[in-house]
Amino acid sequence: MENAGISFQIPNKYGKYLADILESIPFSKYKWLVDNDEIHLLKNNEFTNQFLFKEEDKVIEGKELYRIAKDNDYYIVFVTLKGFLKDGIVKSVKTYKEFKDSDCQIILGIYDCSYVMIWCKEEQLVSKIYNYVTIKGYKDIKFICEDDLIKEKYYLE
Repeated sequence: MENAGISFQIPNKYGKYLADILESIPFSKYKWLVDNDEIHLLKNNEFTNQFLFKEEDKVIEGKELYRIAKDNDYYIVFVTLKGFLKDGIVKSVKTYKEFKDSDCQIILGIYDCSYVMIWCKEEQLVSKIYNYVTIKGYKDIKFICEDDLIKEKYYLE
């Protein structure tokens, strides 16, 4: 597998960017681990004292994840979402080796409010996401090759 992921930049402002990115992924195929997050909810263009995901939302079905992301306005500081096979074992994954050896199929991380990194076991899906984010006009779009992940040039927060 040559291209094991993609990185790109989203605008550093509030909106529905998580839902937008999820539209390029077959999100309903997976159950998602919300492993690390700080996403502030907004109401009437003002910050609330609430977060997008609640404590009980740490493992969530794909359709529910998308609904939450689509139905709200929010500002992303950081988030790491890990998509697991529905009948797979959900566990924390930090390195590429752990990712390859697990039931996790895709990892979506957004860091520093705008940097997006996706690791994926399906190279065809990586290409599909690349084309999607290119059409959407996101910036600094790059493939992440498997060798760089093996050498740990990329890591999860």
